[in-house]
Amino acid sequence: MSNRLTKQDWVAHGFEVLKTEGHGGLKADRMVKALKVSRGSFYWHFKDIDDFETCILEAWRTDITEAVIAELKTLPDGTEQIRELIQRVLTIPQGLEAAIRLWSGQSEKVARAVAEVDRLRIDYLTNVLEGLGLPPGVARPRAAILAWAYIGRSLSPAFADGVTEHAARDLSFALTTPEIARKDSAP
Repeated sequence: MSNRLTKQDWVAHGFEVLKTEGHGGLKADRMVKALKVSRGSFYWHFKDIDDFETCILEAWRTDITEAVIAELKTLPDGTEQIRELIQRVLTIPQGLEAAIRLWSGQSEKVARAVAEVDRLRIDYLTNVLEGLGLPPGVARPRAAILAWAYIGRSLSPAFADGVTEHAARDLSFALTTPEIARKDSAP
């Protein structure tokens, strides 16, 4: 890296530190040494480590969660959005997600950020499922189940072997089919 790091460079480095070392690695002295820059580089962009952590959490929400949602919304329909999301969740390593969730057990600030991201994700999924004709009382629980599956996947990376696009389509079908919802809703 160049000796002139941007705020985004620092946040990207923070993401890598989280994935490889966990939140304990988010120490200014350690990161400055790893990047071979002066402490002034860090403090030019952040008033303190708390400010840096806040920027990491904001970037996680905007650059990852909100950006993925915006990208998925460009797909032709809700079924395709759900299928693509499931495919990504099942096949792309989720190290940053796991690291942030583990960190949330140590920090109330991080726990609040995680709760906000979870709400954004579940709201998006609920809207997609309702748009496919599922009643709200079915769409919201299915959205929550899909979000929980993602969390579980991020914390259990060893079980990704053998996941295929076919499996993603099957799961997408099960979650988006209104007929199944009607049967589920029956007394």
